[in-house]
Amino acid sequence: MPSTTKSIEAAAFEAVRATPFTKIHGRPSRNDYETLKKEASDLASELEDITYDWTRSPTGEEYGLLAEIIGEDEYQHLTNLTWEQETEPGPYDPAINDTTPTHARKRMEQEWERMRETWAIRKGFLRGVAANMRDALDENWYSQLKHLHTAYRNVQPIQILNHLNTRWCPLDVHAKKLLKAEYWTEWDGEMHLTAFGKRLDDEQIRIKRFGITISDEDKLQFYLEQMYACNQFDQTQMTTWENKDEAIKNDWTMAKQYFEGLVRDFEVYEQNSGGTAGKSKYESANHAADADKGDELRQYIAQIAAAAVAKEEKHNELAASIRDTTQKKTDEMAAQLKSLHDAVAKLTLALANKENEGGNGGGGGRGGGGNREKKPYGKTRCMGAYCWTHGWHPVGENHNSATCNFKKEGHKTDATFANIMCGNQNWPAIDRVMPSQQTHATFAGKSKPTA
Repeated sequence: MPSTTKSIEAAAFEAVRATPFTKIHGRPSRNDYETLKKEASDLASELEDITYDWTRSPTGEEYGLLAEIIGEDEYQHLTNLTWEQETEPGPYDPAINDTTPTHARKRMEQEWERMRETWAIRKGFLRGVAANMRDALDENWYSQLKHLHTAYRNVQPIQILNHLNTRWCPLDVHAKKLLKAEYWTEWDGEMHLTAFGKRLDDEQIRIKRFGITISDEDKLQFYLEQMYACNQFDQTQMTTWENKDEAIKNDWTMAKQYFEGLVRDFEVYEQNSGGTAGKSKYESANHAADADKGDELRQYIAQIAAAAVAKEEKHNELAASIRDTTQKKTDEMAAQLKSLHDAVAKLTLALANKENEGGNGGGGGRGGGGNREKKPYGKTRCMGAYCWTHGWHPVGENHNSATCNFKKEGHKTDATFANIMCGNQNWPAIDRVMPSQQTHATFAGKSKPTA
């Protein structure tokens, strides 16, 4: 590899190594696993100068090398793009020969060099992420991946994460309980209110993938409890909210708009007053306490504070109970859980092999040629069927809108081949269909129905 691409690879490696991951002491927990995965994913999604088609959506959203961290299934679920394994391009474009015109040769050589630079960035980045992961973990938790001759040289980040997920940090009952408890973390007032609302939305979607469902009603109830307990809005503001129509008070979006609006109004006032509005962000409650109804408001605030203390004590008791339960696990129980985890891992792998990976979601061909050998598509599709999330002829022997195992938000189980109900319009290309299925009556010579 020329010195230019070597230097690019080294620069990508050093950039990642300059941002070490959070150190994990002892056996990693499920929360440690999620933190490690998020830190790597954040770096991967922000990586620039990646030219692979599967890294950007038709609308221009770029995801860097996120797929190389979270894997094909989750990447397709989040982005509707199909990750394709890349191979290292050779020194020269094999499509260039003696008959190639000079102007075309120059363009093709530039495109080929761009592919080689992208490969160098990818190689250096993944090598750096893998090294960061190993530094964050004690070797005891990943030594099973060590090769006799090459040690950890060829171990990719996704292999480390998959190993932790299946061997040391399975999503068991206790892990789900902790994830759900973490969702109900109270607002401390330091995080901006808009960020707090967004966290509730984002985490609700993220943990749903793990089988943890937070209803919109419970989310709204928790949010309003925090608004009362935070002690940052005065009695008039809270009473105004309580006097609104039930339809408004039961609407998550309207609740956020109301309280975020109060915060925004205060911030505008504070800015216009030159920051003299007071030391506290929201002092309206303190001012009101000095008014004619000060005693009544003080009692009101005290009641809220007492409720907040009681809630915190209950939260601490729950956390202590979880820790005690975990510490009481015996070696015999650990062995039983290992056997169960191995069985779940095999089942998960079997289900993942059936997951839909076809479609035109950005996984098309590459400019400047490429030296990847095409292989016949080898996964069975449910020919003649339709899935709202994955489109026509989805992958899987019995895959349709009603039976889909990887539903996107808003999935409609009643969507059919003839009535897609505004679902995914993916019609697989012929090279994404097994040769034995290409003659199916609903596919051969056909194209997707008009939406």
